[in-house]
Amino acid sequence: MASTSNTSPALEFGLKAMQMMGDHGVEPTPAAYGVWYAYVSGENPEINEKINAQLETGQSFDSPFMFEMESLLNGAEEQLTGTTLETGEQLSGKMDNVIELIASVSGDTNRFGKSMQGVSDALTSEISAADLGQVVETIVAATKQMETRSRELEEKLTESKGEVEELRGNLAKARNEALTDQLTGIANRKAFDEVLLASIASTSQDGSEMCLAMADIDFFKKFNDSFGHQAGDQVLRLVGRCLSNNVKGQDTPARYGGEEFAMILPNTTMVDALKLSNQIRETVKSRELVKKSTGQNLGRVTMSLGVAQFEMGDTPESMIARADAALYQAKEQGRNRVVAADSSVVAPAQATA
Repeated sequence: MASTSNTSPALEFGLKAMQMMGDHGVEPTPAAYGVWYAYVSGENPEINEKINAQLETGQSFDSPFMFEMESLLNGAEEQLTGTTLETGEQLSGKMDNVIELIASVSGDTNRFGKSMQGVSDALTSEISAADLGQVVETIVAATKQMETRSRELEEKLTESKGEVEELRGNLAKARNEALTDQLTGIANRKAFDEVLLASIASTSQDGSEMCLAMADIDFFKKFNDSFGHQAGDQVLRLVGRCLSNNVKGQDTPARYGGEEFAMILPNTTMVDALKLSNQIRETVKSRELVKKSTGQNLGRVTMSLGVAQFEMGDTPESMIARADAALYQAKEQGRNRVVAADSSVVAPAQATA
């Protein structure tokens, strides 16, 4: 669960990463720090899976293992950057081709105009019947040539349009993957930060209402220790689905980090945000978990949530701090409940069993 102090999440992740490196005897290099920061923040599920397996089996974090993790981290970043750059270069190339096509047809058009001007000049002077036939042939030939070039241009532009749209789709797909948590399928921390900043800016301008909910899976570490990290991943995916299935189209559910989730709720009052949060809490609690590999019944998990409403002058940090403080109160009051940062608003009746 996120801290309720004034320390930024990034600093907390950094401090935790350094602590874990020291605890496990990892040499404090910049590359190793990057790996452990990714692990603590939960931004790279594959790294988390491998480190969790290492922790579970009690194996050391030796140089070969850390090199593998560093390669995994760098590979993910290079893959995204490579995809983006390659697609951008292809788009640029296609647009150059279109410009060349238009320029060539412009030249053809100028030549056609000059040809027609010559015909016009010939028609304004004395002309014989034989010469008139030649003029007509010139007009027909120039017109046919222009029609042919126009058809070629149309075909090439249609082809280029399809290729450009495909490249744009690839670029959009790459960006979407960069903003999606691969384990749960919902927005990741980077996307959360972008959307929250934009939502606060929009709400500040139009005076609408907006809420932010922070949610934490109760006793998640204990669940992981009891049933293993694969079962823990199953729980995280379950929560991701519950969030996605219950929010509205304009809302943004996100994995904030580890077992903590968030919901950005534009155009939503505190009362409605509390209702939605309680609905999600009840949905998660109602799901009985079964370990896929063995069929073992794992019981149920619960969630605690804290909700803050936008106040004029809010920043992402101030909204997160208030929602996080409410989440902390929900934990302190017994978990499996929703608490509003505004004490004058009471969450709907909720069972705590």
